[in-house]
Amino acid sequence: MGRPKNSEREDVRALILEQAKKLFYEQGYGRITIRKIAREIGYSPATIYLYFKSKDEILYELHNEGFRLLYGYKMKMVESGPTSALDRLYRGGRMYVDFALENPEYYELMFNMPEPRDFMAEQQRKGGGGSDRFGDYAMRSYDFLKESIGNCMAEGFFPGVDLDTAAFVFWSFVHGLVTLIIRKRIPYSQAPTRELGYKAIDFFMRLQAPPEIQAERGP
Repeated sequence: MGRPKNSEREDVRALILEQAKKLFYEQGYGRITIRKIAREIGYSPATIYLYFKSKDEILYELHNEGFRLLYGYKMKMVESGPTSALDRLYRGGRMYVDFALENPEYYELMFNMPEPRDFMAEQQRKGGGGSDRFGDYAMRSYDFLKESIGNCMAEGFFPGVDLDTAAFVFWSFVHGLVTLIIRKRIPYSQAPTRELGYKAIDFFMRLQAPPEIQAERGP
């Protein structure tokens, strides 16, 4: 297929990103080339280079899209109304499960594949602000988690541990949970994946709460 018309350019760009996301997820980033992406969408490699300089830049843009989408999930949770610090953290964990299971391709690209560091470093050298743009939504999401953890600490939860450690441990727990579900590494196949995720987060939160709050939450 020839060079796209101006009216088609945004559609072609979106098609490249969508097909690349699918290929990276199904076959692994290292096995995919610009030529393979071009073949899948019916354009020449030269057409793809009109939009992206490299495979790294495509991955970078997919990272951006994924983190914007994740941040949108967080904002919807915030808009649903005020809750206690512990409940907000609990709901945040459930929201993370929802995002991962509803967007497994993005999740794998964002957290289980190498970051496009060569492209990001090049952007920094050129002063293009590429990594800042990438880091913006990613860090906003992590700061959101740290704020939730900090609010819990102010109410007496997570005693004896610093904020960064507590936030990292919570994120590591939920990340490991959804990665095992997405990659079908759960040892009992009959467990509903989303329900299992919710139950695991509920169990984790119970471990953090004092006995009187555990009793309030019920079985």
